[in-house]
Amino acid sequence: MTRFPLTWRSSRCSLVALITISVASCASSTPEPSSAKGSTSERDTAVVHEPCDKDSASAEKVDVNGDRIPDIIHVKQDGREVCRVVDLNLDGAIDAFIYYDGKGVERRRESDFDRDGRADEIAHYERGAIVLKERETNFDDKLDTWDHYEGPRLARRERDSDGDGIVDQWWQFNNPNDAKCAVVASDQNADGKADPGSVVDLCAESYGAPKAPVPPPAGAAPVEGGAGAGQPAAAGAPGAAPTAAPAAGAAASTTAAPTAAPAGAAASASTAPAGSAPGQPAAKKGP
Repeated sequence: MTRFPLTWRSSRCSLVALITISVASCASSTPEPSSAKGSTSERDTAVVHEPCDKDSASAEKVDVNGDRIPDIIHVKQDGREVCRVVDLNLDGAIDAFIYYDGKGVERRRESDFDRDGRADEIAHYERGAIVLKERETNFDDKLDTWDHYEGPRLARRERDSDGDGIVDQWWQFNNPNDAKCAVVASDQNADGKADPGSVVDLCAESYGAPKAPVPPPAGAAPVEGGAGAGQPAAAGAPGAAPTAAPAAGAAASTTAAPTAAPAGAAASASTAPAGSAPGQPAAKKGP
């Protein structure tokens, strides 16, 4: 792996020497896309810097802020730009290397977000569209996350969470309207497969999944079918349902008022003891 040069060459500051770290293999760090690990074979986790000769005689250097330090370098070959070196925040350190195909379309981008002189993310493009991002997220100089895109949308992610070079998490971003929502499966027993019961939906509730029934507050009107989720109300509580369930067909008669009151009903109601409710015994008298 070749680290990013930390500063530009200029009359006021010398170029920090490129630090080269030998790697075991020169193969590309781009993994073959896969929806699951399938085996315990290790991934190539080396962060490989693709050469971009910013000091070539044909390189065009642009000083944006007039401090005599180049902020953009266009590296050309046979009259066309093959790569570009960019200092986005004008601090004298390289933030990104951008690479172009034969048609001048971006095919690769190496980005250093934490300004340590090493790439933290390598983005791969096909016909100018992002298809894969390889990322180093835990500061160990090894790739640990592979993000796969469908069009502009992040569709799935593969992660090596323990740094052993083997993918042990699979993320499916299943809500196109919310990039934070995903279904995550993990492998904790290192058998190369997602563990049963390990699947977690990070946004299940936001999709309208049924929530646990909430009991009504004391004194609330009873809901249809009883008080709450199939449970009778407490005895004596306001609005409590009768102890015995009405016979079939009685629900309609209990909810609709009768067309005509039975003869003598008014009289019987008027003769009920004071303070008693219809259908309940009178209050017990004192001694």
